[in-house]
Amino acid sequence: MLSVQRPNPKEQPSGCTPHLLPCRIHHDGPVNASEHYWSPQTPQDGIPEAYFRGRRLKGREVKIPEGYRGVVVKEEAKERSDSLNNRGRSRQWKEDGQEVEDEAEEEEEVKVLEEVGEFGEILVWGHESVADGDDTFVRGLEEWMGFAKAMHTPGLEEGNEDGSK
Repeated sequence: MLSVQRPNPKEQPSGCTPHLLPCRIHHDGPVNASEHYWSPQTPQDGIPEAYFRGRRLKGREVKIPEGYRGVVVKEEAKERSDSLNNRGRSRQWKEDGQEVEDEAEEEEEVKVLEEVGEFGEILVWGHESVADGDDTFVRGLEEWMGFAKAMHTPGLEEGNEDGSK
């Protein structure tokens, strides 16, 4: 199980815009890149453009849908264990009808993540062209949001999105 800790209310997480590049970089974390190596520009046509290792990239802003927010987290060194409340336990009964208490409660490991940043959009880059609706990341994000909405909307039945059949 994961637990995301929000920062102290006095400390606001820093705002950022994640960039999804069409390449594999074996690094996770912040980069102190100089403008010489990474300097995205937005020309008059409104489509972000950058050059990375001599290759021209064009970007597309993908907004995080209303009601959601993107967060950047880092794993804390500490972990905690939570007792399972009646989950995973079988109930046993005495002959007089009283429940037998199970002394050994199961514990579940909880990884603690600390929120260090938040974002409202992701910039998806494509080689020489703008990432379109067929881009696997863009399509995956849109499908996931639709799936999450269907799972968490009470009373939504099979049929139309408004719940009618």
